Amino acid sequence: MMLKSQSSLSLCSRGRNVLLAAVAGAALSWPQISAADSAGPFAKFLGSWRGSGQVTSTSGAAERISCRATYTGSENGAGLSQTLVCASDSYRFDVRGYVVAEGQSVQGHWQEMSRNVAGHVVGRISDGEFEGTIAGSGFAAEMSIRSSNRRQTVVMRPQGGDIDKVEIILSRGS
Repeated sequence: MMLKSQSSLSLCSRGRNVLLAAVAGAALSWPQISAADSAGPFAKFLGSWRGSGQVTSTSGAAERISCRATYTGSENGAGLSQTLVCASDSYRFDVRGYVVAEGQSVQGHWQEMSRNVAGHVVGRISDGEFEGTIAGSGFAAEMSIRSSNRRQTVVMRPQGGDIDKVEIILSRGS
């Protein structure tokens, strides 16, 4: 799919908030590998990641987005803290969050620091795959994350607004 310039992709304030929520929720499912964490449900997600992808509007216009993330697991491996910074030609955001897994169920919260927007995430995690939803005031998005050794694929589908899909491919930092 061809990327278009900022002038051809008009993101309204609500669309930006939906995108922010989607990327924030995705961040909650990623994370620094250590021996103590290797058996936890987030083991395949842990580490420092960088990548890019695109945001596609409901009109079909697309804009490139770049992200970097750092994720650390709790001592027992069941909790995950994250920091995610993403930017495009149109915006920049800084997301912090924390999630906990109980078995395959995941729940937690996130906050976008510069805009003071917050919400929650719920879903299921199993063998490097997360399926769930993120929500905040006035928005929701479905999210799917697939993680292998050094690559992670994130797909988000916001509900409502002018963003149709967010796709990001991240690589684990060295």
